[in-house]
Amino acid sequence: MSMLVDNLSAFLTHPVTATVLLVVGIVGIALELLFFSSGLLAAAGIAGFAFYFLGFYLAGFAGFGDLAVFGIGIVLLILELIVPSFGILGVLGAICLFGGVLMASSDPKEAAIMLGVALLIAIITVAFAIKYFKHRGVWNRFILREQLTTDKGFTSSPDRSYLLGLIGEAITPLRPAGTALIGGERVDVVTNGGFIPSGKEVVVTEIEGNRVVVKEKND
Repeated sequence: MSMLVDNLSAFLTHPVTATVLLVVGIVGIALELLFFSSGLLAAAGIAGFAFYFLGFYLAGFAGFGDLAVFGIGIVLLILELIVPSFGILGVLGAICLFGGVLMASSDPKEAAIMLGVALLIAIITVAFAIKYFKHRGVWNRFILREQLTTDKGFTSSPDRSYLLGLIGEAITPLRPAGTALIGGERVDVVTNGGFIPSGKEVVVTEIEGNRVVVKEKND
């Protein structure tokens, strides 16, 4: 049994194996944060880090403190998605996460090299994922995916520029907002602050989107 544990520890702490586990850990968590894969990528990432820590734990180097620092990093990264911290929680989380990785190693210098290589590979992998799967990214939850065009069934505010200069009649008192009959249709209008009684003739002087500005017509 002792030989099995030693062999497993030696395999997991080998620089190549440890680097691969770090790549899996970083890429899995990064892609989960970017693409929300229902936890599958996060599980793969956590498994990668778990085997990394397991190897050094079996070798007698990783302890509870190292795992605690790493765990705090994971929690901070999750909070970054929930609490608007302008990236502060994300940076602190990454520091704790990578700090736990370095602390758990038997040789921090070697661990730093492995972590640097793993980060480089992870950045390249994540860049390719963003390039080819950008339509599934988390940013699509915050932007409008489709253009709001009339050919897709969307309509913008009605263009009332044709009313400019037309003469109508106030059918309600304008105080300053009210309704006028212009060009045979009831239109919500507003004056520039003055009061116009109902029944008075008005002329459209300005159009600002849905805002139709009128004034009393002077003979």
